[in-house]
This record gives sequence, C-alpha cells and structure tokens, in this order.
Amino acid sequence: MPEIWSLSNINLYEILCPPKLKGYVDENAIEVHKGDVIYSEHYGESKVYLVSKGKVKIVTYDSQGHETVKLILSKGELFGEKHILGDVKSNEFAIACDNPTQVCGINIGEMKKLMRKNERFESSIYKFIGLRLKKIERRLELLIGKDVETRIISFIYDLYEEGNSPIVSNHLSHSDISKLLGTSRESVTKVLNRLKKDRIIDYTRKEIKIHDPDRLCEMAGD
Repeated sequence: MPEIWSLSNINLYEILCPPKLKGYVDENAIEVHKGDVIYSEHYGESKVYLVSKGKVKIVTYDSQGHETVKLILSKGELFGEKHILGDVKSNEFAIACDNPTQVCGINIGEMKKLMRKNERFESSIYKFIGLRLKKIERRLELLIGKDVETRIISFIYDLYEEGNSPIVSNHLSHSDISKLLGTSRESVTKVLNRLKKDRIIDYTRKEIKIHDPDRLCEMAGD
C-alpha cells in the first residue's frame, strides 16, 4: 500500500491532511475507536475521507440485521466517494475496525471545487469510483457463485490482477479476508497454507508473493 495517497500523481494527503500546516491533523482529523460509526445513511456529514491510521470497514445490513462487509480499508485508502455521485442516502455504513482509527475528511462541496479546477484530478476520481464499483460487484459474484475454497483462491488471484504484479501489498488479516468472503478465519488459513505448501504463493503479514499465477488462475476457475 503506498504511503503517499495519490491519484494520477495528485497527492491527496496534501489536500486532506497537509503535514506542513502545524496542528492541522490534530485539529481536523477525526479519531474514533473500534466499532464507532464514521458515517451512515442516518449519521455523518457528506464528506470524502482518507484513512490515516487504523482500518475502516464499509458494510451494509439486510432487514434481519445481517452484516455484509464490502470493503476493508487501511492507511491511504479513500471512502465516502459515493457522495460525489449524489448518493447521500446510501445504505452503507463506515465503521472503525481498529483502536485507534483516524481519518481525514473534506466536505463534498470543497471536493467538487477541486475537481472542477483540475480536469485530470476529476477524471482520476471518476475512474477510481468506477474501478471500486467493479471491485465490489466482483466480490459479490464470488459470494454467490463459488464454494468457499474457490472464493478464497479467486480473491487472491484478483489481488494479483489488480496490482499487475507478482508481489501484492497486503493489509488484510485472515480474519479480514474471511469477513469479506463470508467464511471463517480457519478456512482462509487452511487454503492459504495449502497454496503456500504447494509453492503457488507465499505470504507474510505485509505482502503476498504469487509464484504461479497460471496455476492460481486455473484453480480460481477464471
């Protein structure tokens, strides 16, 4: 995960959490604790946020209160982007996953002003939104159409394709992956250990190395 938040070489960190302005982060960043709601359909301002510390999960709930985890975001990742499209009644909730979690935000009106002033930045933001929607759609396809083992393998292969590199930065724990895929942490650990034993992948807490992407793709059924 890049330490500098950027879209097409535009440093979003400088926009949302400018480190050169003394005290800016302390005064403007929001610090929350695990389980705290940052925004929801009924709570929170219309802002775009960046995670500066900890993790944030984006979730929805069905009528029975069952939670679906759509995304788990870590340092440098953006959320609340649906507000740019005017989707202020989204049924999504952004919830802190770590103690502490810190986010920096910008009012949607200010964000749109920046976009109008910089065509390249505007294009990058809309491209980002499109890619994220495709990513979420793909994740939902995995939940519906594949068994647990194939879901996990497909998820790892998708990470490889997204990064277009055999070395994938990884901020997700086995528990995080299990929540995204609607399975157990034990199942994730079992499948990843088997892939590692078969020398298809290797992984640490910070990265996943794909040794045999062709085999991984075959196992994913893609």
